[in-house]
Amino acid sequence: AARREGAEGVVTLRFEVLTSGKVGTIQVQRSTGRPDLDRAATEAIKTWLFEPARRGKEAVAVWVILPVRFELNVR
Repeated sequence: AARREGAEGVVTLRFEVLTSGKVGTIQVQRSTGRPDLDRAATEAIKTWLFEPARRGKEAVAVWVILPVRFELNVR
């Protein structure tokens, strides 16, 4: 629906990367103004796997802020 309507925008997510590298808590820090785009970004990031941050040799959980851009390429 968003694509048909030509919806674009940037959602900024704040999320926790756990010591396992999986994504924990996710917060929408700045919305696109479109709940469907915000939800799509949140659902996508849940599947990502990161190399965890380390303090020395020990993995530590960290918070990350990431903008996700939705942009249609019209030709």
